Amino acid sequence: MNEHEKQEFWNSLARLYDETLALRESISELRGKSVELHEAASDLLQVAQSHQRAVEAHQRVAEAHERRLDKLEVVQEWLAEKERAREQRPQA
Repeated sequence: MNEHEKQEFWNSLARLYDETLALRESISELRGKSVELHEAASDLLQVAQSHQRAVEAHQRVAEAHERRLDKLEVVQEWLAEKERAREQRPQA
């Protein structure tokens, strides 16, 4: 092996070493980002679950109000029928 080939070998080895270090850094950064993304996804999941619980609570309240309105309509109809019956009775 001549001097030029030896020098090229060591230069190639140095480039390989530098690229390996760069890859290590990239992998380390990706791992950090992966953890951050996982934490963000977990936070978003918690927010979504919280919103779901809030929507379910609002739905229960709306259903309760609907039931009360249904009862009110029944009472109003009953009172209207009672009023019509009273008006139609012959007055003595």
